[in-house]
Amino acid sequence: MNLIITDESHPGPGLSLQKALTELEGQTLCLAADKLDIRPCSACGSCSGKTYGRCVIPDDMQKVLPLIVRCQRLVLVGPVVFGGPGFHIKKVIDRMASVGDPRYGLKHGELVKGMAGEGFRYYLVGVGDGLSTAEQEAFRYLHRENSHIMGREGRAFLLGAWASDDAMAKVAEEIAHG
Repeated sequence: MNLIITDESHPGPGLSLQKALTELEGQTLCLAADKLDIRPCSACGSCSGKTYGRCVIPDDMQKVLPLIVRCQRLVLVGPVVFGGPGFHIKKVIDRMASVGDPRYGLKHGELVKGMAGEGFRYYLVGVGDGLSTAEQEAFRYLHRENSHIMGREGRAFLLGAWASDDAMAKVAEEIAHG
């Protein structure tokens, strides 16, 4: 299964990308991060300590984390803000720290230790018109660093707010076969 998490509070290509990826790959689930109750990470460290593999914040991310663990491809789509993902997508990235750690995996609906080597491919799609070169470089750099930290393959894409269906099809093709 592919999982696309979008920020629908900003116009963008999330639904077009979902359609294109579904046509290529089949089952694709799309969630709207801005419509979910996802609170910011508190950086308490519990997910790597006291509650190893579990976030202690009781919100919708508890339902999203198992979906991320089970997916083959995770695609986060949202606006580019000062060279990084917008607030709603950034909250998802920060909160998936335990999932991104290759020592964790899903067993009987719970995140557990010892699942290294299994995992999803991670894609970040930034949407924005008139982005400076510095903003584009910062966005790609952030994705590379997150991919490296999580030990996940993938790529960052930058698209205009009103990307064509052809552009969506090309991105979907690269995600499906990347």
